Amino acid sequence: MKNKTRLLEEIEQGKTLDELVDTLEMRRQTVKAMIELLVHQGKLKEVDCNSSCDDCPMSKSCPVPEGGREKLYVLAEEDEASD
Repeated sequence: MKNKTRLLEEIEQGKTLDELVDTLEMRRQTVKAMIELLVHQGKLKEVDCNSSCDDCPMSKSCPVPEGGREKLYVLAEEDEASD
């Protein structure tokens, strides 16, 4: 449970998968599995990096250069409202 909360906090700060792996000191596959579970549970949603950066919820803090291939995630709207 503590890892899940920390993962959500780090994702909220806009960290990439590589940064999450380093920060959480976990295997890449473990972090990916946790993210996939949180997406499935509706806690996270994937940011569509194929759309315009101007419309992106991560536009002010995006760590990925425009046109990058890194997957980014943000908290689902219902979780943002509960803070």
